[in-house]
Amino acid sequence: MKKAITFLVFFISLMGFSQDIKLKKGEVLVDDKAWLNYDGCGGFSQNCSLMLTSNKEEVVYMNLVIVPGVEPITNYNKNGELKYIEVKFLGLNRAIELDMTFKKAIAIIYNSKCINDDGTFDEDKVKRLIEKYGTPYSDRLSKTTTNNNTNTVIIKEEPRRSGLNINLGR
Repeated sequence: MKKAITFLVFFISLMGFSQDIKLKKGEVLVDDKAWLNYDGCGGFSQNCSLMLTSNKEEVVYMNLVIVPGVEPITNYNKNGELKYIEVKFLGLNRAIELDMTFKKAIAIIYNSKCINDDGTFDEDKVKRLIEKYGTPYSDRLSKTTTNNNTNTVIIKEEPRRSGLNINLGR
């Protein structure tokens, strides 16, 4: 009984500290308070823009990048596609890459507090965010294209013979 009560108190305390981020009617709502406006960011959208609420100036641009044939082919990834979101901080010429949904990427940007209340970037926090996440996917892709193996393998296929073939070693 004590364990159940302890677990319940712990769970309620975690729920009290988490941010509730919603995307509704063109606004990013954090705990039902408008933070930024958005465009795109839907279920089938390939890009997402975050804009200031005051003058609709675009400050963050997110783009879904799909690279076919890079990852191993599995039952869940039949084409071997690599999918990630490239997040660009406009005006700073900086970017990060995340392997998640647009909504989770918006939550990371909000929780990092890299956008001030007046709509400017806190460059130290943006640098810290870049240091944390970086660009691992494009770095990996550029590394594989520069170190591309150019050896040619020729496979010679012997013609099939009909009938019974027995070879005895001497």
